[in-house]
Amino acid sequence: MTKWMPLLKRKSTFFQYLISLGVVTFIECLFFRQSIGMILSIISVLILPFVLFFIEYVLIERQFKKLIYIYKKNKIIIQSVIYFPILEEFIFRYFIFHYCILFGFNDIQFILLSTLAFVLAHVFYQGVTSVVKVIFSVVLGIIFLLTLNVFVTIIIHCIFNFLIYIVRNSKYNNYYNT
Repeated sequence: MTKWMPLLKRKSTFFQYLISLGVVTFIECLFFRQSIGMILSIISVLILPFVLFFIEYVLIERQFKKLIYIYKKNKIIIQSVIYFPILEEFIFRYFIFHYCILFGFNDIQFILLSTLAFVLAHVFYQGVTSVVKVIFSVVLGIIFLLTLNVFVTIIIHCIFNFLIYIVRNSKYNNYYNT
């Protein structure tokens, strides 16, 4: 991707991923004008807690350097447990669900389409090993269809990513591999 867009060469993979998701969200907003409220809610879910935290922790308690240090030490967990699940669930469940309704697709077609998109997105930045995410994506698709609530799947996705992070970074795992 960076071959065609030299500006992205200087950005991290996280930033590149956010740009990709932002472009998809923008395109979705063009197709569904009534989704502007949802786009605003996505922005508020992603940004508002951090703005409020920033106001309290940095402006009131004047702990900016400490906050930057904490973020740099924990950047991967913040990205994988908070940002990615929220963005992915809105794109791979909510938006694709509305496309399927628009084009008259049934529930099985929705699950197949959202699973394919979810797995392909993960293959691009995690490699072929992410194909095992098919089961996870199918389960999230079914849960979304049963609840029609994207926040349920966001919570499940956040917890799942947190558990994966804990397992991959546990002391037992480091001890066992030596």
